[in-house]
Amino acid sequence: MEYLQMVLSICGAVSIVGGAGAVIIKVIKPAFRLTKRVEKLEELSDKDYKRLLALEEMQKQQSKSLAALLNHQITGNGIESMKKIRDELLESIIDN
Repeated sequence: MEYLQMVLSICGAVSIVGGAGAVIIKVIKPAFRLTKRVEKLEELSDKDYKRLLALEEMQKQQSKSLAALLNHQITGNGIESMKKIRDELLESIIDN
C-alpha cells in the first residue's frame, strides 16, 4: 500500500510539473514568435525607407530635368546645364 501511494505521488508530481511546463511554454512561445515578427517587420521597414529615399532623389533629378527643358524651350539656351543634368541623371540611374 505504501509503495502504491509513493508511485501515485510520483506520478502526480510528474503530472503537475508537466502541466506547469505546458503552461509556461504556452505563455512564452507567442512572445518568441512576436519577437521574430517584429524583427522581420523592422527589416522590411528599413528597406522600404531606403527605397523611398531613392525615389525621392530620383524625383528631384526629374524635376531638375523638367525645369531645364522648360528653360531651354523658353530661351533656347541652357544647353550646358542640360548636359550637366543629363550626366547626373545617368549617374543616378546607373547607381540605382
